[in-house]
Amino acid sequence: MATCEDSPLMFAETCNDTFYFLDTEYVSRSASPKTDLCPDAFRKGKQRPNSYWIQSMDQKFLVLRTSGNFEFEDRTTHDRGLSDCKFDIQIYQDSTEHTQPVMLYACINGQKMMVSCKNNKEVSPEPMNTSGLDIINETRHKALFRWKNISTGKYKFESTMYTGYFLAFEPLEDKPCLHKLILRPEPKDEVDESMVISVSNCKLK
Repeated sequence: MATCEDSPLMFAETCNDTFYFLDTEYVSRSASPKTDLCPDAFRKGKQRPNSYWIQSMDQKFLVLRTSGNFEFEDRTTHDRGLSDCKFDIQIYQDSTEHTQPVMLYACINGQKMMVSCKNNKEVSPEPMNTSGLDIINETRHKALFRWKNISTGKYKFESTMYTGYFLAFEPLEDKPCLHKLILRPEPKDEVDESMVISVSNCKLK
């Protein structure tokens, strides 16, 4: 196939039921041709997800409890090695933002339990098959967050479903020693440390 100037075209991808092609002369001139032609889409990164500990600023660990809730609690060195305390971070790519979209999930009995946003802006675990999420042709997704680096090992996670809302932790009313994972709007005139989350690679500890 060629253009009217007889420049051969190479198939690139499909997007929203449309076929896209690249000018091969452009490809030959470019070391890394841009093929992400859908600006309103997320694409899973090629790198395999790593396992991390997710901690609050007071060093409590994010845990997926048997009750089905995400909570922050103290963990012994031994208990940190349990699967309910390790979270994989899958990096995604898109063409509209500088901050990377990511998914967070724990693997429990072979099932991936995603950190997911509900319609009422609550956060809960949800089983999800990531193999069907290689490309998400949407501008937002309930399990996608943009992680923004604050300092070394410290991040804020903004929901793509609810712009301006970030993952945060707050004490349980009946058990102040425990904290639950929530979505919270970012304050305009102050720093909310409950939104600052520590991320450390399990393999490096």
